Amino acid sequence: MSTRGSLTRRGRIVVGTAVLLLLAGSVVIFTRMLSGPACTVTAGGRTVDLSSDQAEAVTTALAPQVRPSGPAAKTLVHRAAPGLAPDDAALVAKAVTGRLHAALSCRSGGAGTSEPDTLDSRGLTARAERVRQDVLKRFGDLPLGGYAPGGVHTGHMPGSAHYEGRAVDTFFRPITAANKNRGWQLAQYLVANASRLAIETVIFDDRIWTASRGRDGWRHYVVPDPQNAHNAAERAILEHRDHVHYDVTD
Repeated sequence: MSTRGSLTRRGRIVVGTAVLLLLAGSVVIFTRMLSGPACTVTAGGRTVDLSSDQAEAVTTALAPQVRPSGPAAKTLVHRAAPGLAPDDAALVAKAVTGRLHAALSCRSGGAGTSEPDTLDSRGLTARAERVRQDVLKRFGDLPLGGYAPGGVHTGHMPGSAHYEGRAVDTFFRPITAANKNRGWQLAQYLVANASRLAIETVIFDDRIWTASRGRDGWRHYVVPDPQNAHNAAERAILEHRDHVHYDVTD
């Protein structure tokens, strides 16, 4: 009787352990399903999943000042993110070169800690200056604005990150198809590198991405005060049709 009882207890322990392992595995799977991939490229009913490292790698490899002459964009994507199927690599290449708009999105960004409010000689915080330098390094000498020595105090919407020295604008003027592609290449690069660069917000071409709502991807940008636009040209500026806005964590 004692042997049977001992076996029964052992059996219960084994069964209980198996159940716990099964539940733990289910929790892991459910968590992964809930969280989803770090980044995605979506277009034409297709979605390609990317890790944050892959998204950073492919957007950097195809940035204008980094990309070598010769290899096709799809080839560079294969090198930066090995293992992607050829069709997936082609879709990613179109997105990160700006030929697909608002296609690449990531679920997180920003920083978990604050930084000092001290402004440098350009009127930017340390994080904003780091992003500015990164953009110049990867994309060349683009027209930049939204900051000034001593800080800016007018010309932007109330509560703008520009007034805190946390924001930079990169201009793509005039508004043309080619400049839209160039703008989207930068905008999607910034989203792919939002965690590394502590980026909170990216706005371009009437679309917005925020780190706090990264799961929602690119959303329609609602102009806070549309009545301030007196003509189509002014509305285009308010909708960020001609410039990419990006700001960093406070």
